[in-house]
Amino acid sequence: MTEQSLVRRPITQSTDILAQLQSGQLLRVSGCRGNAIIICHRHHAELAGPGAAVGGVFDINCSRVIPVGNISLVYPASQSERQKAYALRQRWMLLTLRAMESYVPLQRARNFLCLLHNYFDPQTVEQLSDEILAQLVGVLPKTISMVRQSYNFQPESRPKAPQQARL
Repeated sequence: MTEQSLVRRPITQSTDILAQLQSGQLLRVSGCRGNAIIICHRHHAELAGPGAAVGGVFDINCSRVIPVGNISLVYPASQSERQKAYALRQRWMLLTLRAMESYVPLQRARNFLCLLHNYFDPQTVEQLSDEILAQLVGVLPKTISMVRQSYNFQPESRPKAPQQARL
């Protein structure tokens, strides 16, 4: 870790976020419901929502970060804060895994879009590219596009997501 990685002020710029994650410092996603960060690795991406741990050994090799909502990262000061942040990162991974339980790509894409719409406002989800969403759920970008077009994800026509774990 470098001296610069021990910053204790909230980090909000995506270039600063990427530099901090690559430095190896453990941080926590700050904010409320509707804020998250998408961490892109070489062959996959991960979603980390409010309170989740980011950085550390998990994300040293990340290549890109995409802030979702009004995100900031903060340093977890105590051991209990770090433990809670690790637990929340694991919960976000489990939520994503549950959405991907189907072997059918269209179903996985639909489940994942439903999950996103349960935690984020529709405008935020619409701003995310098909490529990034596809990387999160392991389908082709065209599959995400097809699901978005077929449902238009209006609140009344949106199908329910599979059982969700509470965060």
